[in-house]
Amino acid sequence: MRSRKNTVITLIGFIAILASCTSAKINHSNENFILEESLQAKDVKQYFSYKDFSAKTISELNSYIKDSQLSSDELNNLKKLRSNIRKIASKEDFIIYTGKSNIYSFELIQLIYGLDLPIQIKWDQSDKKYISQNVLSEAPLGFCSSLYEDALETIATEVSSSSDSALLVYSEGFSDEKNFLTDQFPKINSILFKKDDPQLFAAETLGINSSNKRFKKITSLNPNQKLEFSARPRHDVQKIFLLLEPAQFQSVFPAFRYHGGNKFQYVNFISSLEALNNTNQLLDFENSSVTLSERLSQNIRSKEITSLEGIMQRSMLHDWLLIEIIKQAGIRSADIDGMTGTLKFQRNSCTTRSLPMQRINSNWINS
Repeated sequence: MRSRKNTVITLIGFIAILASCTSAKINHSNENFILEESLQAKDVKQYFSYKDFSAKTISELNSYIKDSQLSSDELNNLKKLRSNIRKIASKEDFIIYTGKSNIYSFELIQLIYGLDLPIQIKWDQSDKKYISQNVLSEAPLGFCSSLYEDALETIATEVSSSSDSALLVYSEGFSDEKNFLTDQFPKINSILFKKDDPQLFAAETLGINSSNKRFKKITSLNPNQKLEFSARPRHDVQKIFLLLEPAQFQSVFPAFRYHGGNKFQYVNFISSLEALNNTNQLLDFENSSVTLSERLSQNIRSKEITSLEGIMQRSMLHDWLLIEIIKQAGIRSADIDGMTGTLKFQRNSCTTRSLPMQRINSNWINS
């Protein structure tokens, strides 16, 4: 197994020769997965992230299996996990193909370095799309659907319970996602944000301007009478779903909150996370909900992740790389606590993913 010093030198070398070399190598020694509460209590969930393939991890799993009084299903889950980690750890070589001009080449190298496995990168001269440039909106090789599609399924579940009192605000770039929801839920109200003044748009959409106009009309009837007044937002909406371009959230969402206060529940599409640079910016979305993996939110809470620049693309690359490794290790099936969601891998089939809806809390950053 190489020393860390030599590996760092190798990593720097990769960056320098990225455009010219044809291969590079790093040598280092249910339908949706739900972990049982008894296993969570024993902090076993960390092993389902498939981020450590060391002898120490296998030994710890042996101890859990030997000493724990678990149900047969729980024991089978742990034994399968142990077997999968052993297969990955014992494989002598993995090969990852990518095009030299792929914009994610450097991120892939960093992720490979972090896995500490004997992974060989082969730069394909034909520049085939082994991993799409649009890694969030297109399904990567091996996945059944894209991250956007899976996030939209979670939002659809949320809409189904409140379609009569929901408002969908979308930008032109998310017309397909809007149509996906309105086709399923014809009763949902929707409105297009046309890059207008966000404050004016929010006031009009929530009925604030109409309320102000009514008040002016009333006061004009008796100008000498002083009336107390505060504009009332519309009453037919309880939840507001925002499907917007990443940068638009930073102006549109605060405008809705300014005019609507705490009267509405806000659900932001996963694109809201793409324009963020650091975890402190999550405070701007406090108490709103977003489709986000539990593992990613936990890493934010534990301060393991502090920079959010490119975090969604990096998370998707991580999960794609892990599925490639699991596939090459000859594993039959695996339940994975992935960076983009809970993943279910089945050999000879595409990988499915489920995403929870989470409410952003200031304790994520301040704790």
